[in-house]
Amino acid sequence: MSEAKTGFPYLINGKHAQTNDQTPSSAKVLADAGFEPADDYVLDLSSGTAEFFAFEGGTVFELTVNEHTVFWGAATISGREVRHLANVPPEDELVWIRDNSTNVVVSEEEALDLSTRGVEHLRTQKRPIEPHVYRYFVNGIEYSTEHERLTGAQITARIPDWNPANSLVLESEGSAPDEVIHSTTVVELKGRTSPAYFTIVPPATFGRA
Repeated sequence: MSEAKTGFPYLINGKHAQTNDQTPSSAKVLADAGFEPADDYVLDLSSGTAEFFAFEGGTVFELTVNEHTVFWGAATISGREVRHLANVPPEDELVWIRDNSTNVVVSEEEALDLSTRGVEHLRTQKRPIEPHVYRYFVNGIEYSTEHERLTGAQITARIPDWNPANSLVLESEGSAPDEVIHSTTVVELKGRTSPAYFTIVPPATFGRA
């Protein structure tokens, strides 16, 4: 009874392949995946995984990500490919370091030209946290703020031609009665199930005798 051969799977240009050689040469990796003649291709290994990339021709381009070298066999590379090769986490931005100090944040779709200069240098940085925006309405007009809470004075300060004789009333979210908002009243915007709705109530008008 013959012993079953053990195969070692890998990816090459996104295609699943397998070799029976535990320590294959570049030519073996290419040949087993159908890239022949093997000497027509350049082989690049994705960092940390059994994934390869094959390129026609013999030119290899170099770039660095956080000072770690990445080799690529084509004159252009997309931001998505750089992120994949350098294992850049989703929460990080990829920044292209330029000579004129105008560094560029590289999108996944952006293509970097590796043929016009020497080694291109990139680094990563944490994506800026986008502030949460809270919406509220006064007499149907929408306002927004990054603050989790506002005082009545802060709300009325943004209302054009606010008359201090008016009252500001916050509509209840449930069965509770509506609330008159005074200048020192604090209105919580965070945690609401819907935006806050305010109504401007003019002072009572009494008939003349």
